[in-house]
Amino acid sequence: MEELRKKFIVEEKVDEKKIAEYIERALKFGKVSIDGGIIIEKEEDMVTKDKVGLALIMRFLANRLEKEISAEVTPKELSQSLNIPEEQIAARLSELTTKDKVAIRVAKGVYKANPFQIGKFLNYLENKYGM
Repeated sequence: MEELRKKFIVEEKVDEKKIAEYIERALKFGKVSIDGGIIIEKEEDMVTKDKVGLALIMRFLANRLEKEISAEVTPKELSQSLNIPEEQIAARLSELTTKDKVAIRVAKGVYKANPFQIGKFLNYLENKYGM
């Protein structure tokens, strides 16, 4: 049974090589400040849903480099960081949770990136924005 458990129950870990690859790819789109703020380059070209998904991924990756930066975010934090109304952020988070599966709701009003969908979402962004 233990062997089956190890095969069937998947941990939320992403190896360091993948994290490094994802960080290099995310750098094309922006950076994270030491206080956890999201800085998106060329944000005027990006639609709100893509900004929110990217912000979740960037915070997740930043947390792997700097533990003081939380991987989890609230719509209010994202609203302040991205300068987008909180209601729009909440609506996009809902989409990213149910449709794209790149967001995970960890508690009421608290979200983080789904580590198993980061690569797929970065592929989508790179293809859409030619990065």
